[in-house]
Amino acid sequence: MAKIASPRPTGFLALLSVATLLVLAALYCVAFVARPDVTLGIVQKIFYFHVSSAIAMMLCLSCGSMLSLIDLFAPSDRIDALAHSAIETGLAFALMVLTSGPLWARKSWGAWWTWEPRLTLTLMLLLLAAAVLGIRSMAADGTGRKIAAALASLAAPVAYLIHVAVEKWGGTHPMVLKGGGIQSPGMQLTFRVAMLAILLFAATLWTLRFRVLRLEQRLHALRLELSAQDVRKQRPGAPT
Repeated sequence: MAKIASPRPTGFLALLSVATLLVLAALYCVAFVARPDVTLGIVQKIFYFHVSSAIAMMLCLSCGSMLSLIDLFAPSDRIDALAHSAIETGLAFALMVLTSGPLWARKSWGAWWTWEPRLTLTLMLLLLAAAVLGIRSMAADGTGRKIAAALASLAAPVAYLIHVAVEKWGGTHPMVLKGGGIQSPGMQLTFRVAMLAILLFAATLWTLRFRVLRLEQRLHALRLELSAQDVRKQRPGAPT
């Protein structure tokens, strides 16, 4: 009978501890190190977590997209769990982006939402990730998994379009990073700490969800094995 191995939590606990410390450090920098923007005031401080969350979103969903493509042509439960957990993590950060963004936009642009290229593509990416997870939950068989993997493979191209949207098609989004908008040393330090904290936090969530999915897969395999043993015992002449 297959055994459900209990993964050692030492590495994960270390990752969680470092991520927690960095998040606390980022909050401190946002509150006390980075000065409020002259034009936007304290609302500008949303920028540090908004941009970092957007990058985490694109990285997670791009990784989930590529892993889904691999699983589509070379099915593997481990790769499937990695892809599934990456997409779930990316969806969480997409929600953070589209929640924090309008708070900033209302003060900066005078509107909660505009159908500019980057915003529209981000909404498309969120809906794409939600559709992938919805298909997986409604059709848990092999066909549903393949359809979800094929759909998830589109996430990486959409994430790339989000990255180049302002350069290619313009829009209301400012080019803060490439345009040299962060001049203050305090702002630069805060942005770097916040970026590192959010990325490590995303890695922690991805790792946690991956571990849970792997345990679910092993539990499912164990249940199937137990069911097969029960069927064999019910057959006439089967050894007890």
